[in-house]
Amino acid sequence: MTTADGPLPTPGGNGPPAPARPPDTLFQRPCPRPHAALRLVCLPHAGGGASVFRGWAEHLPPAVELVAVQLPGRENRVRERPFTSGAALVDAVRDALAREVRTPYVLFGHSLGGMLAYALTTAALPTTNPTGPSAPHPPPERLILASCRAPDAPPPRTASRTSSADGLAAELTALAGTPPEVMRNRRLLRMLEPMLRADLELARTWPWSRPVPLPVPLTTFDACDDAMAPPAAVTGWRRYARRGLRAHHLTGGHFALHEDSETFLSLLLRELTVPPARSAPAPARND
Repeated sequence: MTTADGPLPTPGGNGPPAPARPPDTLFQRPCPRPHAALRLVCLPHAGGGASVFRGWAEHLPPAVELVAVQLPGRENRVRERPFTSGAALVDAVRDALAREVRTPYVLFGHSLGGMLAYALTTAALPTTNPTGPSAPHPPPERLILASCRAPDAPPPRTASRTSSADGLAAELTALAGTPPEVMRNRRLLRMLEPMLRADLELARTWPWSRPVPLPVPLTTFDACDDAMAPPAAVTGWRRYARRGLRAHHLTGGHFALHEDSETFLSLLLRELTVPPARSAPAPARND
């Protein structure tokens, strides 16, 4: 979990995000590579922000650009109301992807971020709009999920909507990796509570639509001591991976990818296949 620099907002209720915001705030590019052949779009865990991926950029090959997603309610967007509706969240991120992220790209999601990445990938399937023609959204080259249970796997026990501050703190320690200093800072926790509760509600109500098979290849990461997304729950993705599945197994818990980042990043890099450059069409001949 991360916090923002500068003054904190006053506590507020959950609801749709504030409508007025610059169109480019959803994506952060720590090391801009506008001419990259591939983009790695990363979605964070519950309570997390784009900063958790910032250090990855230096490990990527020059042909790959890191694009970290910054959702409302955290870090530099802490003043904005978070999403509490999975459908609304998917629509907003999907539209932004189409506008601002060039293809080809790979989607990566950790925990709640994986839930969103799956929803975005299946939302890329052509759908019939009753008021207009079909509007397909370009899918990623590959979907990569870390510590994310399959849609039909039983969810872990979660705190209720009416949990006390102590109950919320215990939940966040397990699910969101909230640092101890935040748990001890009651004022800070109160300020961040709307976003944290919103993320927990998104995780609690997932899947946000009827699960369907994936239209792209899938890679999964599980961890042997992960209580939130145990290996058996991650294995269930095989039922949805009709285009192929590669599975990696880590040691550690729900945040194994950060606990041993060197091992994780070495495996992640193997999953990033940079597509060959498209050659220009040969000029027409007039024989």
